[in-house]
Amino acid sequence: MKHLRAHKLNLSDITTVAAGHPFRGKIESIEGAETVVVQMRDTSPSGVNWPPCLRTEISGRREPDWLRPGDILFPARGNVSQAVLIDERIGCLQAVAAPHFFVLRVSRLDVLPAYLAWWLNQEPAQRHLEQNAQSSTLVRNIARPVLEATPVVLPPLPQQKQIVGLANAMQREEALLQRLRQTSQQIMTGLARDLLAA
Repeated sequence: MKHLRAHKLNLSDITTVAAGHPFRGKIESIEGAETVVVQMRDTSPSGVNWPPCLRTEISGRREPDWLRPGDILFPARGNVSQAVLIDERIGCLQAVAAPHFFVLRVSRLDVLPAYLAWWLNQEPAQRHLEQNAQSSTLVRNIARPVLEATPVVLPPLPQQKQIVGLANAMQREEALLQRLRQTSQQIMTGLARDLLAA
C-alpha cells in the first residue's frame, strides 16, 4: 500500500457527537412496538445484532434522531471502548441508541464512516481514550470532550477504502478460524466419546 499524505485531525473536526436517546429510567420492553433500542449487549466488533434488540415506544413531542447507516456508536462507559458501525443491515428499522452510547455522525465527504470506526478501535485512538478517561474503581467513563479530542489520522479516500477492505477480510478470516476451531473441538469430543463407548 503506497503511503499517501495523511492529515491529522481531532474527531470533532470530522463528526458531530451526540448522546444516545435520553430515556428516563428503565427502558420498557413492549411487544410488537415499532422502535428498536440498541444496547451494549447487542453490539460486537462486527456490528449490531438486530434481532434480539429490545422494542419499545418512545414518548415526547420531539421526533427522535433515528440511527442511519454510517453512524458510529461509541460506549461512554465500560472497560471496552469499541466503536461499532451502523451499516446497511439496519434496513428500514426505526432505531435509537441507548443513553450510554455516543452517536458519531461523519460531517465530511472525504471521511469513510467504516474507516473512522476502524481507526477508533486501533491502538493510537484507544491509548488517548485510556489515558484521558475518568476511572472509578469499577467502570471507566469517557466524557464527550475527551472523545471529541481523539486524534484521527485521515488518509485520502482511496487509501481509507483499502484499509477497510483489508480489515473486513481479516474479520472474515477470524470468523472462519473460530468456526474451524469449534468443528475441530467437536471432532475431538466425538472421538473421545467413541473411545469411551468402545
